[in-house]
Amino acid sequence: MSSMPSDPLPPPQTQINGHGEEEPLLGHRPPPPISDDEAVCHTLFRNLYTSTALLAQIGGLAFVIVVWVANLKQPLMLFTAHPLLNAIGVLLLLESTLLLQPTHTPKQKHTGAIVHSILNGTAFILMYSAFVVIFVNKLNHHGAHFESAHAIIGLTTYILMFLQATVGIVQFYLPNVVGGEANAKAIYKYHRISGYLILLFILATAISVTYTPYIAYVLKIRTWFVALCSVVILAGVLPRVSLKKLW
Repeated sequence: MSSMPSDPLPPPQTQINGHGEEEPLLGHRPPPPISDDEAVCHTLFRNLYTSTALLAQIGGLAFVIVVWVANLKQPLMLFTAHPLLNAIGVLLLLESTLLLQPTHTPKQKHTGAIVHSILNGTAFILMYSAFVVIFVNKLNHHGAHFESAHAIIGLTTYILMFLQATVGIVQFYLPNVVGGEANAKAIYKYHRISGYLILLFILATAISVTYTPYIAYVLKIRTWFVALCSVVILAGVLPRVSLKKLW
């Protein structure tokens, strides 16, 4: 009796250039689509360097590097923390501004606002710590308070920043305080306008400090350099302002 023929083995998968039959003819399978959250994060991250944002980054980083290098070359003291903390705070505020330029979808706006508030909150902690440092330093050396143009503009800036932060927290996290989300959203344009005005005050504070004796003659940070950094920062930020959101 002849044995029953066994089932034929399936033909081996054809390999072409190292790929199986089911591989696309023109290459590998496309990667899986990214999630909405990944797309939002990608968009927000791109806002930090696309368009004219790169100019703002150059101006901000150049300012921070010069401030840190100039101060760390000198003997460390209590005062040293004042410019170092303020410089990093300014850079964080710049990043938080660029992050939201622009946002389009509700998801981008919501996520961007959260990151914006975190960056701003960190910047405010650093910069108000710098304020405490200089205040205590003045007390220790029996120095005059709020006498120079830098001190006056700086104090004004700190007050404006506090008001800005308070309004921002209320309108985003506590909208019921102002009568609900509709009223909170109506405040957004004023929050944006005041934010750009505060940026001008911050840059004016940075320029004015170069006229103080310690900065001018010990650290030797030049007025023209800080002014140039300020112009480059504004050249990166202002063209990205959406005027329709300010009116």
